[in-house]
Amino acid sequence: MRFVFSFFLAFLLTLTAASAQTDKAELAALKQANDLVAQRKYNSAFALLQQFDRQNTRPAIVMRKQEIALSYHITTREYETFSMKDLALVETLEQMRAQRSYDSAYRFPIETALLNLKRRNPTNYKLDKALGDYYYSAQQCDCAEKAKGEDRLFALMVRHYEVAHLRGYGDYLSYYALGYAHERLGNFAQSVAPFRRSIQLKKDFPDAHYHFAYSLLELKQLEKSRDEVRIALNLYKDEQFKSDAAYMLADIEEQIKRKAEGRPIKTSARSKPRTPDASTDPEPINPTELATVKPKLLAALKGNNKPEIVRLTNQLYQLAPKDESTYRELLDLYVANNQAPDLITFLTEQAAVPNQEPLAQGYQRLYLGHLYLDQKNAPRRTISWCWLGSFWCRPCPPTTRLLP
Repeated sequence: MRFVFSFFLAFLLTLTAASAQTDKAELAALKQANDLVAQRKYNSAFALLQQFDRQNTRPAIVMRKQEIALSYHITTREYETFSMKDLALVETLEQMRAQRSYDSAYRFPIETALLNLKRRNPTNYKLDKALGDYYYSAQQCDCAEKAKGEDRLFALMVRHYEVAHLRGYGDYLSYYALGYAHERLGNFAQSVAPFRRSIQLKKDFPDAHYHFAYSLLELKQLEKSRDEVRIALNLYKDEQFKSDAAYMLADIEEQIKRKAEGRPIKTSARSKPRTPDASTDPEPINPTELATVKPKLLAALKGNNKPEIVRLTNQLYQLAPKDESTYRELLDLYVANNQAPDLITFLTEQAAVPNQEPLAQGYQRLYLGHLYLDQKNAPRRTISWCWLGSFWCRPCPPTTRLLP
């Protein structure tokens, strides 16, 4: 009996030593991969981890492979195959992606690998965060999991992020993505806490302030919404995002004014955020028709002939409402003749028209934002604004931005 016990104890000690040795090797592989990533040798880093765990059985290795694949791939097919490249000193990821230049390609079906690991390790809640990150990235890039549909991806994000956050695994981006998922599903009240936590973790992340403001606006918390969108406006560097924030701010201020005056507050449309269809090229403005209408509109603006201004503005606009050059032409004509507030009124009326093409809606909002920014230091005028309620999704990081 003593011999059996001694043999069993020796066996356990051998297993413990082997496990410790394997863990040490795993840590060494992860450190070496991180060093390679810091040197922008993304292909080498992924290849090292792929060789260490070809069968995707080790959670820490798989999750690091996921981060490298989603953040640094050159090309991908459905988030199952990834091409990678070690970058030279003068090369950038953007350049290599545009050229589709890579060193090696790898099969790495992320969702399958993570779900298999989760079944074998049900109490490893880091895997839930990794799954949430994956679904957010798939939604944001619109390059994988299309069969699931956006609502399903948002529901999966909510499921896995809430489990991970409950166990203490989360960061500013995962909390933002959870709030974003709730918002897109129409659960505005449930989005408040995740957005607030994201902002606590990273106060200078403008997307969290922007979408928090949107949810608060839907909840009719106008003053709080105004405070958040002001922060987003100050933080954004991208001109389109800045214009979106300016447009929302103008609408909120108008609603606050109407409330103070006892007038009814306009009801925000609750359509989900939409993106332009990248596969549909807008019909360009016809240069011959433009050459006919533009001089007439210019003359009407110079002569301040209001009925003709309205008629000719509509005529020019209808030439190509999905072509950005239409909006640039109108902007140049109106601003040059000091009649920008009238163009604001016109674009606001167009923005209120239901069931428009997303691309036209986007340009309306973009140029309204530009006009608002240009006019905010000018003498105040009474301007009627409306809220479209639908806003464009922006790629996040990975996830993902993701995406979310």
